[in-house]
Amino acid sequence: MAGISPFIGLRYYETEDRDLFYGRDQESQKVCALWLSSRLLVLYGQSGVGKTSLMRAGVIPRIGTRDADVLPVSRVSQGSAFPTAVVPHHNPYTFALLSAWSQASSPASLAGMTISAFLRSLPETIDRYDTPLPMLAAIDQFEELFSDLPHRRSYREEFVRQLAEAVEAVPRLRLLISIREDFIAQLLPYETTLGLHDRARFSVRPLRREAALEAVTRPLRSTRRHFAPGVAERLVDDLRTMTITTSLGEVRETVTDTVEPVHLQVVCSALWDALPEQVQEISFLHLRDHGNIERALTDFCTRSVAEVAAQHGVPEPEVWDWLTRVFITDLGTRGTVYEGISTTGDMPNAVARALEERHILKTEERTGSLWYELLHDRLIDPVRRGNRPWSVQTVPKPSPAVYLRTAEGALADGDLGLAEEYAGDAIEFGGDSADPRTRAEAEAFLGRLAAMQGRFDEAEGRFRAAAALFDMLGDATAVGRVQATHGRFLLAARRSSAALVELTAASSRLPGDVDLWVDVARAYRTVGDNHAATAFLNIALTILPVHVDALVLRGLITARSGDPAAALEDLANAIRLRPATAEDAEVAATLEHLRFRLGDS
Repeated sequence: MAGISPFIGLRYYETEDRDLFYGRDQESQKVCALWLSSRLLVLYGQSGVGKTSLMRAGVIPRIGTRDADVLPVSRVSQGSAFPTAVVPHHNPYTFALLSAWSQASSPASLAGMTISAFLRSLPETIDRYDTPLPMLAAIDQFEELFSDLPHRRSYREEFVRQLAEAVEAVPRLRLLISIREDFIAQLLPYETTLGLHDRARFSVRPLRREAALEAVTRPLRSTRRHFAPGVAERLVDDLRTMTITTSLGEVRETVTDTVEPVHLQVVCSALWDALPEQVQEISFLHLRDHGNIERALTDFCTRSVAEVAAQHGVPEPEVWDWLTRVFITDLGTRGTVYEGISTTGDMPNAVARALEERHILKTEERTGSLWYELLHDRLIDPVRRGNRPWSVQTVPKPSPAVYLRTAEGALADGDLGLAEEYAGDAIEFGGDSADPRTRAEAEAFLGRLAAMQGRFDEAEGRFRAAAALFDMLGDATAVGRVQATHGRFLLAARRSSAALVELTAASSRLPGDVDLWVDVARAYRTVGDNHAATAFLNIALTILPVHVDALVLRGLITARSGDPAAALEDLANAIRLRPATAEDAEVAATLEHLRFRLGDS
């Protein structure tokens, strides 16, 4: 009878949740006006204050298609399974941003593209007075740019330079940067460059008492439940009351003027879920029993882990240990891990997905890979508390999967030697009894490392061992991915004949991978078989007509052995989609050759 909860818990509000989003009307209107009128708007506030929800459910729904072109909200966090050896001019921050803005494009079509080139390639929308509409672009969690690994600083400077060039090159661009308050000082040196002296700031603060009351009571209007007189007010006042311990050990209570939105959502969600189905009026007794935030969070995590462990036949201690090891760093912050072929960390993918459904974890797709992390910082302590009863059962000896995950972290830090050592340990300490899937992932990982360092004979042995193990497991998709990775490294090293063998074999197992078909065509071209290369490109462009690399490659081939007009059309379309294509030396020379043949001065 109660129906679905009108409270979202720890996740942020999406645009489709706008009918449940209350308490931020004034802020939404102000941010909307500032974004439309400023070249750069910096939206800042503490973690968990609701910046993302304000953007997605408060501001964006207020902007109609007649007012502006709004790009998808993006982030700069990187992490890609796409082999960077194939795309040597790959800036991970730019790549992540463009992947979010152009979700339909393949990774290969975005690699190497600048921000300004991408934005200039987008169609311009005109209002009824023939004036171009503003283009609104929001980058969320911008602090990730400053908290990333030290060896990526060069990427950061290039990325900021590209953003500044885009603001200058695209006059209708209106950039919104959402950032944690404690990172404002690090953004300060870049503000003038990014805003061209036309910038604004907006501080997102916790909810005042009246706004918090609105956020508590108004979502219930679409349900059959309501608060008894004075109960909602007591709930909000309890959330404004903090207990602190002085240096002398004295416990005191203090009442603040505001309410933290994340606390409000957690308590209201827990309260709603704990009520018996028949309850229509929420009383003071209900609030007393179910209105404590720390208990609500811990109960929420404990219940979710128990359900998932039972559903998937995994012991609860293993799930708790996995959550603590993988998703909480030694510094007490949230860690991330990507979804592998069959496991996330050393846990079956099905377990990670089930915890995502229960809002313990959240996922984000970054350039073709799915990455997991805890839903919110507020879950770190409850997960630690939940793991405490099982800590005595933790096995001290790391598993092969732990060694492999450590190797992946070392590779992300740029330490190839340490990455190779840990991946080797994953195989050595696993022995013959090791999980074949983990051993296969470790062999493929070592193959990548060997190929990155030019040891192609060793890489071939590793890749073939990984493919054989995956084949034994009956995982044809995994076999195809291993072959594709091997082939791309060989192609980048100009070992074209060997690359063609691997890429062709991979394409038979991954028939829907358009990028792979383009790589097969590239390999055929390098061995001199332009006819076969064109056949593969024709198929790829039938599936994805806007694949820039396929257009360029077909145009280059056709220019030398076919119809110059058709070649010119392919190259022109590629440049329209990605203007930076015109700067490529081979493309520029081919265009000049075509114009001469066609008599176009």
